[in-house]
Amino acid sequence: MRPRPWFVINTASAKVAKKGALLPTIAKAHNAVLRDVGDFSDVDTLVRDALAANAQHIVIEGGDGTVQGVLTEFLRQEKARNLPIFTLVPGGNTNQVARNVGLSGATAQAVKTALHQDTIVTAPLLRIKDKAGRKYYGFLFSSGALPQVTDYTKDKLHDRGIGGSMAVIGGILKGATGTSSITSPTTVKLNIKAGNTHKLRGPHLGTIVTTLPGLILKLDPFWGEGDRPLRVTYVAGEYHKLVRHVASLWLGNKSKDRSEDGMYSWTADGLGYRYAGPCVLDGELLELTKGFKIRATEPIRFAT
Repeated sequence: MRPRPWFVINTASAKVAKKGALLPTIAKAHNAVLRDVGDFSDVDTLVRDALAANAQHIVIEGGDGTVQGVLTEFLRQEKARNLPIFTLVPGGNTNQVARNVGLSGATAQAVKTALHQDTIVTAPLLRIKDKAGRKYYGFLFSSGALPQVTDYTKDKLHDRGIGGSMAVIGGILKGATGTSSITSPTTVKLNIKAGNTHKLRGPHLGTIVTTLPGLILKLDPFWGEGDRPLRVTYVAGEYHKLVRHVASLWLGNKSKDRSEDGMYSWTADGLGYRYAGPCVLDGELLELTKGFKIRATEPIRFAT
């Protein structure tokens, strides 16, 4: 008998909490095991149960933070090449990960199609490991100003009822003015392995690291060349014309050299940080030791 699919929901995710979850309404029709990840206090048990049941397909309904939390636990317990197939149903504010490797909408027909596994895409995740041996897995990491913008977005814009991509864009524009009180440079020591090793030292506005092929609303702030798995952008503490460069990138100008204005981008095999400031992975603040490294996992499979 074919193993039952597992449906994992997060009833606390923004869209699910507001409009209700799709998966409970269709679980019986697909003979699916239905589990609520809740406050993540027993996510290790949930994952252990799914692996023990030899689950072949995991459908996750929630936002980027839910996806990050569930996939992190699967990768902590099992190697990437042995993992089930995943399907991501958008249920949060931005749903950036689902936009790239998940379903475009939370519909019963989209889930049914994905369960047939006709379209499989593969993507690696970021693996972040700190000096305490803690590992986190996700798709979009940032240090410096973007975590500060994330706090602003959650505390100010979401509280005003501004959600989704518009809230993120509003936070970015607020933080990119150069005179904003919500962002300030933080000190970093960063080694980037991109063919040669690039050593960056001193104040930085921030870094962005991803394995995703694109970001929200076609704003893709990476222009490094090469086929390495990590895409990295670094903005120095002494930067100029940031809003102009953001607009240029939004229009797709990836050939411009921005180093004179304190902005750099590479594709990389790995990064090593000595940094004690704020960090965010897929919209969730991380608690990391001052020293940590970022690599890419082996690709895992997503049915869309």
